[in-house]
Amino acid sequence: MNVQSSKNVESKSENSNEHENLRAHVVSTGDLQVAAVFPSKLRVQEVLEIVQDQTSVEVSQVEIIEAGDPKMSEKLERNSASIGKSMWSSHLLLGSIGLIVGLVTAFLLTQFGPALTQQNPLFTYIALISPGIFIGLFIAGLIGLRPDRNEVIQTVRHAVRYGKVALVINLKKSQSASKVSQLLKQHTDKVVESIR
Repeated sequence: MNVQSSKNVESKSENSNEHENLRAHVVSTGDLQVAAVFPSKLRVQEVLEIVQDQTSVEVSQVEIIEAGDPKMSEKLERNSASIGKSMWSSHLLLGSIGLIVGLVTAFLLTQFGPALTQQNPLFTYIALISPGIFIGLFIAGLIGLRPDRNEVIQTVRHAVRYGKVALVINLKKSQSASKVSQLLKQHTDKVVESIR
């Protein structure tokens, strides 16, 4: 039985390392947020002390959200101007990429493609630039929706609505999201992570 439990621990640690390594390729840990739900503020304070003792999480990174907190939105989200700027730049970038892909594809088809595209270059350009721009903007919109963000926000709102307290930790680049999450999971069953 000891051998079996040690194998389970090894496989769990391997899974968390894979989880963290995959995310590390996509986004830095400095852009991650971990939220956990607790029954009382006293329990949050106890767990927070444990987290601070065992990790490098500082008080400035922590937000505690209780029922009736008037600054809940500010504690969960960054400045709305930076969110808007991010959405604007992603739409410009991906829309431009779509335009360029459409132009390059249309050029190649009008130069080396079938006779239909070579004889009708204007229609070929129109037919390929329009979907290129549309697909680029559509992908930017999907990125802006951020369904992973919705999980953290809805979990915290639901907890606060029912009188519980949420602990939200905004991680720095040098901190391990899986270590903080595993530590919180030892004290509560509701822990969620998201990119900020």
